[in-house]
Amino acid sequence: MNWKVCFLLVLLLMLAMPLASAESGRELIENSSGYDGKTVSFRGEVIGVMIRDDFAWVNLLDNEGYAIGIWCPAENAKAILFIGDYSHVGDSVQVAGTFHMACAEHGGDLDIHAENFIIVATGQEVDRPTNLPIAALGVALMAVAILMTFYLRRIRKEKQKILPWPSY
Repeated sequence: MNWKVCFLLVLLLMLAMPLASAESGRELIENSSGYDGKTVSFRGEVIGVMIRDDFAWVNLLDNEGYAIGIWCPAENAKAILFIGDYSHVGDSVQVAGTFHMACAEHGGDLDIHAENFIIVATGQEVDRPTNLPIAALGVALMAVAILMTFYLRRIRKEKQKILPWPSY
């Protein structure tokens, strides 16, 4: 093999070393020291947005239930249409950026400083129909609680008629 080709391969490997790709939040969190300071990619559902002047925090939740804070320009966060909660599925976002195990800029928090922020899929509203048996059970239990309250008040008044002074 030609020495120039070997040199080129070694150079390409050295350039690729700082790049790392994480498949999940679990991998990033459990092996955070191995990814610290490296460029990683992370994909998740938007579950929180907090804009701070020219930058924003975007919290992403991956499909395994791990959430990571993303520090990105505010214009990226303003493009988000849906934030995940009980009534909504948040936008799906793919992020590439520098991973920090304990970010000095943000008080030692684990975060990713986004260099590439792409909204892959737009979120949507979630239709959650009322569960009628559960609602009926709730109304019935509330009625029982109210009836018990009145019953116990009546018993207390009857006791006061028998013993008008405190008994020790």
